Amino acid sequence: MIVQMQKVTVLGLAHDRAATLEALRELGVLHVKPVVPPAGTGLEQAREKWRGLQQLLAALPEGTSHPPTGRNVRAVIAEISERLNDRKEWQDRLNALKTEMVRVAPFGSFDPKAVKDLATQGVVVKLYRIPAKSMLPLPDGVTAQKLAVVKTDAYWVVMANAPFVWEGAEEQRLPEDSLEDMKLEATALRAGLANIEVQLEQLAADRSLVEAQVAKAEAELKFQAVRAGMGAAEAIAYVQGFVPAADVEPIRAAAAQHGWGLVVEEPGPQDDVPVKLRQPAWAKPIQAVFDGINILPGYLESDISVVFMLFFSVFFAMIIGDAGYGAVFLGLTLLFRKKMPRNASNLLVITSVCTMVWGLISGSVFGVPHAFLKTTFFAKFWIPFLDPLGENTPRNIMGMCFLIGAIQLSIGHLWNVVDLVRIKSLKALEQVGWTITTWYMFCVADSMIIRGNMLSFIGSPAALQPFTGSPLDIACLVGIALIVLFMMKPSEIKDSWFNLALLPLDIISNFTDVVSYVRLYAVGTAGFAVAYAFNTMIFSGDVSLLGGLIGAVLAFAAHTLNILLCVMGVLVHGIRLNTLEFSNHKGISWSGAPYRPFARQSTAA
Repeated sequence: MIVQMQKVTVLGLAHDRAATLEALRELGVLHVKPVVPPAGTGLEQAREKWRGLQQLLAALPEGTSHPPTGRNVRAVIAEISERLNDRKEWQDRLNALKTEMVRVAPFGSFDPKAVKDLATQGVVVKLYRIPAKSMLPLPDGVTAQKLAVVKTDAYWVVMANAPFVWEGAEEQRLPEDSLEDMKLEATALRAGLANIEVQLEQLAADRSLVEAQVAKAEAELKFQAVRAGMGAAEAIAYVQGFVPAADVEPIRAAAAQHGWGLVVEEPGPQDDVPVKLRQPAWAKPIQAVFDGINILPGYLESDISVVFMLFFSVFFAMIIGDAGYGAVFLGLTLLFRKKMPRNASNLLVITSVCTMVWGLISGSVFGVPHAFLKTTFFAKFWIPFLDPLGENTPRNIMGMCFLIGAIQLSIGHLWNVVDLVRIKSLKALEQVGWTITTWYMFCVADSMIIRGNMLSFIGSPAALQPFTGSPLDIACLVGIALIVLFMMKPSEIKDSWFNLALLPLDIISNFTDVVSYVRLYAVGTAGFAVAYAFNTMIFSGDVSLLGGLIGAVLAFAAHTLNILLCVMGVLVHGIRLNTLEFSNHKGISWSGAPYRPFARQSTAA
């Protein structure tokens, strides 16, 4: 469920705003919405400090084996800053040297000091670059030597006993140091930079100290942002936000204690109310998906976590489709469970078990040929409806996909019916109409695509045959009539008439939504086909010991690639069916913003 929120305004004395915010932060229940755009010197200083500390933390490698240095955090931060400043300075110098060496290299190695000494003796030496095919005439009285040709340019040294200018040629500046000296300096700089990396790795042993400072700086940044976003009227400063209805009483008690003014009201339609979900314990793992793709239903919408969890588990199992892959997922999840977020690990355990069950009953284990599996104990798990060697099994699975789609989409519409009946809205009848047409589209998909395979299990009754003037067709017309009559009030037709004009397209879209669930069969079958093809190519014919070892390595690589492709299928198709097809029918826009209370973060010392 979506937790009910209350809009709260806390009023205090302007000169006491810091103490007011400290008390609110200790309560840790108010999701603050700025009254004015946050801006100010304090906020900018806090932001700069936070960014600086983040840069220091990012420079420290993770997972170092060095012991902590035992120094205090100020000394650690000072040394990291010094090392980073040295690294930047040396890296800039190294980059400049590389550029200069590339420029000077065509002229070879020489001592610039010797050239300057010649100038004091009246000998002028200049370096030039001209196009390689150029026929520029040399100045009178000079001695010239072509030193190199690089791509389309020729490089010359020109000498004379008097000043001269080579018209049309590009004179090159003398370097400060010789090429050999620059190479030596570059080598020293590279060694110095490598040493800095070693020092930073040693300093990474104190990473927890820097992380604590980053957390404190982030907390201060949030505090300054809230302070800068407070409203003010003469001697009064106020802060607004949203609080879960169950947490309003602590705010009231704090207001009485600190002498604040307090206004508590229901959020209005103009308010951007944050969303806090309270899911059943068994459905809470689906929060990992919500967090992973950063989605939440809007505050005035419904929490579909339960439906999402149930159907996503089924979709995951059908798309991965292989009991062996499910066992791999389960093993890896249990192995790395302590390093994973709790919701993510629990979700993977559930979906892995579902995948193993589906793979066993449908006869898919690492893409091993079904004819071979039939002679093993794995065949004992097969069920007739999904018998992998059955001639009708592909149509059975496709029909099952259509059925799953019709059920999930109907849940969305019937849920809407319940919600609309509660507010006594006649639009509930429109949702009844959509439920009827959804099941009509299931029968149409069954008839057109798999030749009535699913209806054959109940005797293919004539009453459920589409396009024959059957009671099913009449029911569809009734459903369409309910949609037309109750999709909007008569007073809304003037402004929303185009929804009526688009209704035929919406009905066709309803059919495509039901059919789109066949992607579960298509992607799952593709995964098995790829695994089967790899197995056949690698292990066909007689296999020697060496060939078996090489084949095992190739099989591991091939199945790893296939697993990654299957996971991509889950991310694309398994999530899409919930967040797009089902959500469109339920009316979920995923426009919600998460509830993030203004609270003090616990930090390590």
